[in-house]
Amino acid sequence: MENFKFASDLPYPEVEARENLSEAKLLMPSYAGAGSELTAILTYSFQQFISPETSELSRALSGIARCEMHHFELLGRAIFKLGGYPIMGSRTYHSGSMVNYTLDPHKYLSQNIAAEEAAIVGYERTVLNLHNESVKLLIERIILDEELHINVFKELLKSL
Repeated sequence: MENFKFASDLPYPEVEARENLSEAKLLMPSYAGAGSELTAILTYSFQQFISPETSELSRALSGIARCEMHHFELLGRAIFKLGGYPIMGSRTYHSGSMVNYTLDPHKYLSQNIAAEEAAIVGYERTVLNLHNESVKLLIERIILDEELHINVFKELLKSL
């Protein structure tokens, strides 16, 4: 049985911010947009629920969903510190239709890898547009976890 890590051992940096609504808005798509932490939490929770309860797959999905929940919290707090409101949606309201309801583990693990890769690209673009160094450090720290998630999903896919 594989013992997966779902988060880097490095601490998450504290966000120190003054009101800056433009920077808060930059975080919203990663917080609760279509390819966001919120969507990842709901997708991985669904996938966990349809997996055998005691399986390695179910435990890994649960662990990753919890890590994504922590990212969601950190981003929500950063948005609020920047003077924004961490609502469930950025350009559109979040919807259950954004969740990946694929039932085949081969397919959804491959799709999860692609989603994590896309999240990393989105985070990297966000960092390029941010000026607040503490928020940049937070995003860079979250990226480390997303890279771990990709590795876990790849290992799980190999084991099927």
